[in-house]
Amino acid sequence: MCGIAGIFGEPDRALLERMTRRLEHRGPDGWGTAVVGHAGLGSTRLSLVDMEGGAQPMSGPAGLTLAYNGELYNTVELRRELEREGPPLRTRSDTEVVLRGLERRGMAWLEEMEGMFAFALSDGERLTLARDAFGIKPLYYALVDGGRRLLFASELKALLVDPSLPRELDRTALFEWATFRFLLGERTLFRAIRQVPPGGTLEISRRPDGLLELRPGRHSAPRPLTLPTREEELAELLLELLTSSVRWQRAADHPVGLFLSGGVDSSLLAALLAREGSPALHTFSLADDPESADLAMSRRLAEALGTRHHEYIFRPAELLESLPRALVAIEGPSEPTIVETAAPAIRHHVKAVLCGDGADELFAGYVLHASSAPWLKSCVESYNRMIRTGTVPVEECASTKAALRAVALPDEAAAREAFYRFFLEGQLTDAHLRVWDGGSMASGLEVRVPYLDRRIRDLALSLPWEQRVRGRTRKVLLREVARRVLPAPFAEEITERRKLAAPSAVRHTADELERVAREILPAEGREPHPLGRYCGTSSQRLLLDLFVYLFVGQGGTLPTGFEWRELYTTHGRELEQALSQALPPALK
Repeated sequence: MCGIAGIFGEPDRALLERMTRRLEHRGPDGWGTAVVGHAGLGSTRLSLVDMEGGAQPMSGPAGLTLAYNGELYNTVELRRELEREGPPLRTRSDTEVVLRGLERRGMAWLEEMEGMFAFALSDGERLTLARDAFGIKPLYYALVDGGRRLLFASELKALLVDPSLPRELDRTALFEWATFRFLLGERTLFRAIRQVPPGGTLEISRRPDGLLELRPGRHSAPRPLTLPTREEELAELLLELLTSSVRWQRAADHPVGLFLSGGVDSSLLAALLAREGSPALHTFSLADDPESADLAMSRRLAEALGTRHHEYIFRPAELLESLPRALVAIEGPSEPTIVETAAPAIRHHVKAVLCGDGADELFAGYVLHASSAPWLKSCVESYNRMIRTGTVPVEECASTKAALRAVALPDEAAAREAFYRFFLEGQLTDAHLRVWDGGSMASGLEVRVPYLDRRIRDLALSLPWEQRVRGRTRKVLLREVARRVLPAPFAEEITERRKLAAPSAVRHTADELERVAREILPAEGREPHPLGRYCGTSSQRLLLDLFVYLFVGQGGTLPTGFEWRELYTTHGRELEQALSQALPPALK
């Protein structure tokens, strides 16, 4: 895994180096830059396979240079295919497999790649950006200098190194965030910054007048499958695909661990890893409550499977102390995440860790999948609250309104399918994968997601609804697979129990944050807070203000000695300046 950054149009070597060095936490094993024609590419490297041979950016004989952040799980199969067609590859790294495949087959090679990735490829005249089908790995970009330069990076903070990049907030994105608590499509909270969407590509070239031309594309679209009708056969097929995915994703030159939460998703992965004979499997359980039932269940299962089990229990006060650091890592106004706090300790044991994320979205595991009405009602209330605060420009709320209409359908079957797709395509990427990636990579820890395999996705999307939700039972098919794999007595016990959601599992911390926010927020003056209408709770306003202070005011860095509880006192003037810079006149 890596961090990548770069410039296209008029690359400045000094700026390129600063952007790349800003991502050293993502790749502590080395970094490098290359300028090829109109393109400057940078990479920092976390090496898990072929630690000596995978230096980046990597150039090939066809004149292409690649900066690649990711893991290609079917490397062995694709390497064999390439070497049947041509000369042997020089290294064992998946970077060379990606580069040689792109040289020979162009963007069609993406259809063969099973893994998580974001990359930049250039011949000096053109630049191509691409992101994996699920958006597991982030990739941001921004046009500057009147459209003559394009910046790209794995993280927002690397883009903010360029002083010419405006730091205004995006009103449409704020409206989406306030309604759904995640962003839709390509938006970020910054007006000038976009992200390559999951399964997206972006080709950039220069026009004769020096302006850049951007051409978006798509890859890895879902493929409808004709599935067996018998549940037993479906369960066998899903088990086969999950086993293959786990087998691929455990491969590394270093030990690989697993986040074990005690629920169906991670427990099934633990059982599959144990069945595969994974040597010295480390399992990790995280919580903010030592009496958590999830901790107890994880401990029992780990003992039964014979893993090297580790528990990290952080009291709410500890997690709140790390709040600014967590926001800098995950690059959004999200609630406290235990992943960022625990990652440094986990990194002492493993360089990569698997998690069960994506199973709820693919197999309909949320309570809302059984009944979306309460969620929809809450979103509509948030939407109406913002509308009531005053005149809202049409363009600010248009995307949110369209999204609400798309899931509020009169036909029940159509509505539940629309809601299922909405969460899979929206919440998964922005509310979950971004948190996992940022929280872990801040410590150079790679998180792998076995459920997010395109073969498993295609199966899940092709399932009849009764294999997802049956009455009050959710994840019907996945639970059936778990019953077949988990050891007794866990098979029934785990598949029937309820657990806290990952990656947070910090219910007590969220409550404490709301209490503290109410204490420290200043009383409303004559002029309402410029971001107030986007916040339904005190903690939401605090998180958004803190995000503005850290990213608009500080460029995504954490000042030495910063105390977030003094945001409105000691740091109040700096916050006001950041808010003034962040908010377009229409918001004031």
